[in-house]
Amino acid sequence: MLPVIQRRVLIPAALASALVACAIALLLVVTAGGQAKTRLAPPVVHEHFTLLPCPKNPRTTLQIEGCAEHRVLSIDRTIDALNAKAFARLGTAGRLAFTRAAADWLSYRDAECTSEASIYAGGSIQPVAYANCLVSIDSSHVRELHSALVALSPAG
Repeated sequence: MLPVIQRRVLIPAALASALVACAIALLLVVTAGGQAKTRLAPPVVHEHFTLLPCPKNPRTTLQIEGCAEHRVLSIDRTIDALNAKAFARLGTAGRLAFTRAAADWLSYRDAECTSEASIYAGGSIQPVAYANCLVSIDSSHVRELHSALVALSPAG
C-alpha cells in the first residue's frame, strides 16, 4: 500500500468571516417568553488546521510547520485570555463592537497570511510561510490587546 500524502486546504478569508458572523448570530437565544436576549461571550480564536507534531529537532517542512502551528495555538490561548479580560471590562455595546472587531481582525489575519504565503503556491514551504505569518501577526495582536487593556483600566 502506498502512503497517503495529506494536503491541507485553507479556508478562504470570506468563508471564515461568514462563519464567524454566523457564530455571532448564534449567540442570540430566545427565552421561554419569546423575547430575544443577546448572550455574548468573549471571542475565542479557532484555527482551521489539523495540528501536526512538533519534534524536539524539526528537520522536515512538515515538522517545521507543526512547530509553527504549536506556537500559533500557544499565542491563541494568550489572545483568548486577553480577549476575556477586555470583554469583562466592557458594557453591552462595547462587547458587541469588541466581538465584531475580533472577527474582523481574524479575517484580516487569515487573508494577510494567505496573501503572504501565496508566493510559495504549490510548494512545500507555503504552509510553513502561512503558519509563520500567523505567529507574527498573532504576536503583534497580543501587544495590541495589552495596550487596549491598559486603556480599559480604571484610572488611579
